[in-house]
Amino acid sequence: MSSRTLLACVFLFLTSCVSIFCAQTTSIEGTYSNPAEGYSIKIPPGLKGLFDDEDGPQRGVRIPLPSGGEIVVFGEPNSLEYKTPEEGIRAELKLKNCESRQEIHPAALGKLKGARGRLVCGDRDLTLLLAFRPGGSPIYWLRLDTTRARESEDQSILQTIAASFNLVPWK
Repeated sequence: MSSRTLLACVFLFLTSCVSIFCAQTTSIEGTYSNPAEGYSIKIPPGLKGLFDDEDGPQRGVRIPLPSGGEIVVFGEPNSLEYKTPEEGIRAELKLKNCESRQEIHPAALGKLKGARGRLVCGDRDLTLLLAFRPGGSPIYWLRLDTTRARESEDQSILQTIAASFNLVPWK
């Protein structure tokens, strides 16, 4: 076998491995619906949601913001068995290893009651919203990661998305 043929075979093999192990990213505008986790949201006009076509249930969508920040919306089992959304927010913010101020308040995701937590650490601003599906799992997270300089404009986008949160039949 010539070195050119061998090189071509290696290239084809690596290309096929990459396509098998790398999920395709799909973009969506308008309404993102996730029946596997039982929710939908509206992506604000001018923004696109991104999600991976991966094996297993799709958990959520990532929304890059014009500011360079990002909002991630996802559902997951309550595997840590949080008793309240406040407990989940507190535990998640504690994992961030930042000595800056933390705030936790009641909040809503659509018609669901939940909690909102915020952590300001240096130039970074992290906001988390958490609500539980009635009757237990799954639980729903909205996560905004931005800078302090862009926080107010990105918070308004987060609030728009949170207000649009809607439960859909869970499949």
